[in-house]
Formats: sequence, structure tokens, C-alpha cells
Amino acid sequence: MESMTGYAFLESSADQFSYSVEIKSLNSKYLEVFVNLPRILRNEENEYINIIKKNFYRGKIELTVEIFEWSNTKPVSLNSELIKKYYKELGEIHKSLKIQEPLKFESILGLEGITQREKSGLTAKSKKSISKTMSSVIKKTIEMRKKEGEVIKKDVLMSLDQISSDSEKIRKLAGKTLLEKKDSLKKKLIDITDGSIDNTRLNSEIAILADKLDINEEIVRLNDHLKKFRSMLNDKDQKGRKLDFISQEIFREINTVASKSNSSEISHLVVNVKNHIDKVREHCRNIV
Repeated sequence: MESMTGYAFLESSADQFSYSVEIKSLNSKYLEVFVNLPRILRNEENEYINIIKKNFYRGKIELTVEIFEWSNTKPVSLNSELIKKYYKELGEIHKSLKIQEPLKFESILGLEGITQREKSGLTAKSKKSISKTMSSVIKKTIEMRKKEGEVIKKDVLMSLDQISSDSEKIRKLAGKTLLEKKDSLKKKLIDITDGSIDNTRLNSEIAILADKLDINEEIVRLNDHLKKFRSMLNDKDQKGRKLDFISQEIFREINTVASKSNSSEISHLVVNVKNHIDKVREHCRNIV
């Protein structure tokens, strides 16, 4: 089982520069891919997005590539026409201001626009290096997601065990409560009729009462949902949304049980079951 939460970060060096690749993964209803790239890698954006989509099926995935140190020197060119123009105008200013010191040529080289560094393109070696590092980061992210997924699975199974245990307690208490209600109803009818009980009416009232309080169908369906949930936990396909749907069905059944019961003991157990269902649903929202 795989969680949608993961993180990985690696630094490496290519023939042109040093760089880092980072992937953050968060939960989301669908697959959302965001990439943050330096200008030199903008042309690779679609390729990187497709690589992410091939490896992740659900979650908010954010890829960040940063270049922090160039290892090769970019070629430099001089604007000779601009140098001549600066030199001529500065010479005239020197002359008009009657400056005694001679005009130094190196002072012109620091002026804006004199030197221009050529733009560097991404080399095949650099591209290959980034792709290789990205594959490693993706692998590490998936490993973290799977590791967290196993932790979630253990916690979910503990909640399912508790739900199953409490539902069995509820079933037994409901049977006991029904017998008590039957005895109470019989006593009331005896009091009302001064001991002259109409058995037909008594049986009819008991049947109505039993129908109102019977939770056997709900408990059977609840256990069936629990069984299906456990089975689906081992599926290799995407299962987060499916498990969330089953959790809703479990909640619906226990809600019906609560509405049929007047027992404080059952009410306390129902609250506990609902708490565990909420916990399971929260986990389901972070499962791929």
C-alpha cells in the first residue's frame, strides 16, 4: 500500500554545473504535477512532467530543479563599437574638464554593455545527468510513500479490529436489550388490561417492537463491508477512493444501528466505532 505523502532530495554535478533535484508529494484527489525549473531547463518541462506522470498515479507532486554553481566559463565578447563611443565621449569630457590624469582604458571595460557573456545551452551530458538524478529522486520518493503506506495499513487494521469487536458487542447487547423491552412491554400490557392479556395483540406488539429494534441486517452488512475493506487493502491497484467509499457505507450502517437503539451501553460503543471510522477515512484520503 502506498501513501501520497513523500519527499526526496539529491544534489549532483553535471559537466556544466552543480544542481539539486527535489520532489515533494502530498495528498490530492487526483494527480497534480507542478515543476519549478531554471531558464536553461524550460524546454525540458513537458518531458519532466511526463516522467512524473509515468511514475505517480495520484497526489500533488512538485518537482524542483535548481542550478547553484556553474563549472564551465561562458564565452565573453566585447562590444568594440560601444568601446569606441565611450572612449571618444569620455575623452571629450576629460578635455573639457581639464583633467590632468590620463584616461585609463581599463576603466571603460567595467561600463555597462561593454562585455557580454554568451548564453549557454543544455548539453546532452548535462541533460542525461539530470534525468538520472531525477530517476533516483523519484525512486526514493516512492520508497518513502510505500514505507508510510505500510504504517497507515497497520493503523487501519487496528481500527478495523476495534470496529469488528465493538460491533459484535453491540449485536449481543441488542439481543439482550430486545428481551428486556419485550418483558417491559408484557408487564405494561398486563397493567393496562388488569391481567387479561390478549395474546394476539401481545404478539403483534412484540413483533412491531422487534422489527424496530432489530439490527441484525445492519451488523451483517457492516461485517461484510469490513471483510471487503480488508481484502481491498491488499490490492495492487489504486484503492484510496474505493476504501473511502466503503468507509462511508460502514458509517451508514452504524448510524442506523444508533438510531434503532435506546441503550446507553450501545450508544457508547457506537461513538467509539464512529471515531475509528473517522480515523480510517482520514487515512483513506492519503492512500493512492
